[in-house]
Amino acid sequence: MTGESTAVVSQYARTMVAGGSEGGAGWHPGTPPESWEHTDAEAAGSGPRYLLLGPLELRLEGRPCTPTALKPRALLALLLLRANQQSSADALIEDLWNGRPPRSALAALQMYVSGLRRILDPGHSRDGLDARHHPLLPTVGSGYLLRVGPGELDLDEFREQAALGRSRLAAGDCQAADHAFRRALTLSRGTPLGDLTQADLPGFYGVRLAEEQLAVVQDRIGADICQGRAREVTGELRELCARYPLREAFHEQLMLALTATGRQTEALEVYAEARRTVVAAGGIEPGSALRTAQQAVLRVRSPLNAGHESCRSALNAEQGRLFPR
Repeated sequence: MTGESTAVVSQYARTMVAGGSEGGAGWHPGTPPESWEHTDAEAAGSGPRYLLLGPLELRLEGRPCTPTALKPRALLALLLLRANQQSSADALIEDLWNGRPPRSALAALQMYVSGLRRILDPGHSRDGLDARHHPLLPTVGSGYLLRVGPGELDLDEFREQAALGRSRLAAGDCQAADHAFRRALTLSRGTPLGDLTQADLPGFYGVRLAEEQLAVVQDRIGADICQGRAREVTGELRELCARYPLREAFHEQLMLALTATGRQTEALEVYAEARRTVVAAGGIEPGSALRTAQQAVLRVRSPLNAGHESCRSALNAEQGRLFPR
């Protein structure tokens, strides 16, 4: 193994992990890996616990209290997606009925809000207090605001762990980054908002959450490769390439993993297949990142070990020197 070859692949791995978050690999909506144990923050006695990264759930003092009717559940999801932000009644109506509200929409919305308020704090309505000043779901202007505290929403915790992982990655600590990414992914319980498909909400909400999860999985796989676990993620990446053939980032990572284990010919076959798929689908050539991956594979003359120490040592290498045009 030559020093130049190791630098080429380890620097490419570093680039993939740090900057390749548009897609993702290794996590499939609706099928959380068995090895990731779900570890909700214990919220018993400390406030509500809201779960968006899978079927919608509301837990109060450890007890499930999710609304059973579809529209109130959809409303809760919308308020959580805008947690601690004011949501106008018009915007909520627009999303709840996906641009086709009935004439009774405003009255229905007010009824759903009242129901949520009773679930969130039964004592407030029992005591005859002003519903507009509800402690968790007050009226704000012409709409409503759901107050969510630290540690109460799984999406907030997911994003915090993802940001922590990326900051550790930027510092060159792939092991700590990997731990943070895995911690984030333990919060994934399946397809985000998967139980609300019949609610007719705008589809982009679920798509956005799924994209965030897939991006973290891609980062996690990149950290694995940086730590020398390329062989372990190869099968996972092959499956993801088959599931999402137009996500070039998956193909890039698979090429890197194969090259790191001395399987350059297979890596080039992956590129050729990805190129055929992209050209057939859109009539354009693959992006620059995938082409750069091909050039990195072509430069390698011997089996590689793109391990963690090599990744750290490559931090000071310049991309232009490794991949001259």
